[in-house]
Formats: sequence, C-alpha cells, structure tokens
Amino acid sequence: MSVSLPSPHCALWSRRNVDVDRDQWRILVVDDNAFSAEALCAALISDGFDTRFALSGVDALHAVDDWVPHVVILDITMPEHDGYATARVLRRIAHTRDAVIIAFTALGEESVRPQGLPAGFDGYCQKGNPPGALVHLIERLVVH
Repeated sequence: MSVSLPSPHCALWSRRNVDVDRDQWRILVVDDNAFSAEALCAALISDGFDTRFALSGVDALHAVDDWVPHVVILDITMPEHDGYATARVLRRIAHTRDAVIIAFTALGEESVRPQGLPAGFDGYCQKGNPPGALVHLIERLVVH
C-alpha cells in the first residue's frame, strides 16, 4: 500500500498589496542554500523579474540599503537571522515596510504560520512547487 503525501502548496496570508508602477518587479530571494537561491533567482529572471539573491538574513538587510525590492522571498531556517527575525527587521525599515514578504521553505504551513503572521509574512509557498506557483502567488499580491 502506498502512502500519498500532500503536494506542496502556496497560500495567501494577508491582504497587503504592493503597487508597482514600473515594468519590472524587483524581487529579493533570501536562502542560505546557494544552489536553491541561484536556481530560483534564475527562474524568476527568465520570467522577466528584476531579481537578486542574498545568502543570509544579514546579507538581505544589507542588500536593501542600495536596492529596494517590491517582493522578498524568504527562507525560514537560516543561521544567524532566521526568516522570522529577518522579516521583523524588514517590517521596521522604512523602505521595506510595505514590501510583500513570502515564506519559502520546506517546512509545512502549519508550523510556519503561527510565527510567520506576527513576523510580517504575507504569504507562504512550500519548496517543491514549480516556480510558476510562486509567481502566481506574487501576482496575487502585486498591483500594477
């Protein structure tokens, strides 16, 4: 007898919308796994997004000094600043306060949501989804 595992999914958690009046949306991918960060970044670039990546929460906080993203795709389990701590700081910085923040993690939604909502996440997408599922979630949060 085979056991069917639930397929990964994406979920909208807030009604936040970011208004993008430019041709390209700026997306920052934050993941301590360099291969994952680069692969997702490359997929988003191929979809026409202006995308950069950071390999830690601390690097992400430095990256937004010079380049302000509309959307932050943030892994949860990272050393130093985990995704929750990084999201809380991004919400306190004036120029990222209104950015869309999406939890992108292998962890299940039921374990992320209790800390993710108070930290300021707007949505959740489990790793293992095709990039199109994440793009669809982003499209639901960005007004243009």
